[in-house]
Order: sequence, then structure tokens, then C-alpha cells
Amino acid sequence: MDIILTGIARSGTTLTCSLLNMLPQCVALHEPMNPSSLSESPFPHGYLEQISAFYAEQRVSLMEHGRAVSKARGGSIPDNPFESTIVNDRLRPSTVQNQEVDFGKNLKEGFRLVVKHPNFFTATLSVLKDVYQCYAIVRNPLAVLLSWHTIQAPVNQGRLPYGEAFDARLKSDLSSESDRLERQIIILKWYFTQYSSHLAPRHVIKYEDLVASGGRALAVIDPDAVVLTEQLKSRNVNAIYDAKLVCHLSARLLADESIYSGFYGRSDIDQLSAAWTQTGVNFSECSEVDAV
Repeated sequence: MDIILTGIARSGTTLTCSLLNMLPQCVALHEPMNPSSLSESPFPHGYLEQISAFYAEQRVSLMEHGRAVSKARGGSIPDNPFESTIVNDRLRPSTVQNQEVDFGKNLKEGFRLVVKHPNFFTATLSVLKDVYQCYAIVRNPLAVLLSWHTIQAPVNQGRLPYGEAFDARLKSDLSSESDRLERQIIILKWYFTQYSSHLAPRHVIKYEDLVASGGRALAVIDPDAVVLTEQLKSRNVNAIYDAKLVCHLSARLLADESIYSGFYGRSDIDQLSAAWTQTGVNFSECSEVDAV
């Protein structure tokens, strides 16, 4: 079975790949395809043909040699593609690159092959859903925004090149907005809207449920995941995030519930914001929103 995995950037999609790769008849690849090549293909037919050909090539390689192409670190797919710490206030860089990964599995015909790309798969769900089983990972939007502010990636500046390449409306909306935080809000709402429009609710997995279940929430993708008992820790309150941003980001999210409607509610934002009070941050000293 060929499976599409997408999700909000920094929502736990790479962690999902890492967990799925623990299962005996599942291989999950982290952003292995060339988005530039796909964006230049005639859409939708050439685009779908390239994706189909990629799945077929990787299946042959996995069956014959046990290897497939994926972004990885040191020959394996990590649970987080970015540096886990911040050094000298610098944004966290990605530490993965495309390489051949040896999965070391005795795979059978029909094994589950999962390919994960957050942005252009999200942008093209309207056509992918008619061909593949599609799943998405989402996360509390406050935690997402906090994470975006720590990484070296276009979304840090409120842009999504390989989402924009396939969605002219998204590109136009982002190009016409001068404020970085407002561009990030546009992106957040776009992700959630795509999933509510094109995926059944059971095909959208919350990061919080993934962590709380020790990975068992992934049984909707592969029933073998029901045996997972990983000791996972939520990173929604993470020491590397700037706690002084919490009040501003939560206020912006609470001002417009339509951003995440159908997936999270005001209580989710409030509860996560309240959890940050345990870090000792003095919210009365928060900087201005335009400094975000």
C-alpha cells in the first residue's frame, strides 16, 4: 500500500516517520522527493505520474536491497530533523540530507510505503486523496508558532515556497501581507483548511494524541502500531521556545478561532498558555507583537 503523509510543519511528521519505521511491514520516508522537479511537471497528470514512479522505484529498491532514498542523519531517519538546541541565539538549522537509508527489514509484497512531505502534499491533497490513502499530523497552533520562531526555514519568515508553488491563492495572500506573524497565521489557517476540506477526521492525527498514546494513535495508518509503547514526551512547552512570545501569540490565536476551527479550541490555547506560567516567565514583561 502506498500512503501519503503530510501535516503542519513542526507538528510531529518526522516523529511519525520514525515511529512507523519501528513497525515490521512499514517504511516511512522523510521528504525524499525533489519538489522543484514536481512543481515543473504538468499538473495534475505529470505530477501524479512522477509520484507514482517514485513509489514504484523505492518499492523495487526496498524489496531487492532493503534501501530507499530519504532525508536522514547518519543513515537513519531521526525523530526531529532540526538541531535540538539553540546556540548563541541562532535559529536551529536542519541536520538531515537526502541519502540512501538501509532499513534492514524482511519486507513482503504489499508492505506499507509512506512518503512524507508537509507542504506540497498539503497543497495538492485535492488530487492526491483520489489516488492514495492520505493522512495529516496537526499540533496545537500555539506550539507550532513557537517552534516556527526557532528554526532556519522559510516558514520562520512566513513563507512556504513549495506550498505556494502549487497554490496560487496562498502565494498571493502571503505576498500581499507585510507582517511576518500575520503571514504565519495565514499559513496556519491554510493547513487546517486543507485538512478539513480534503481529509476524513480519522485521517488527521493530533501530535498530542500521538505522544499520549506512545505511538498507538498511528494504528489508523498501520494496525501494527497498536503495540507501540514508546515513552514520548510532549514538546509543546519546550525550553528552547521563547516564553516571552506566548502571551502575544496566544492572544492572536484567541482573536480568531477560525484559524484552527474543527481541530482545536480556545481551551487548548488557554491550557497551553497557562502551562507556560510554570516556567516562571513574567508575561507582564512581554515585548511588543511587532517584535515577534
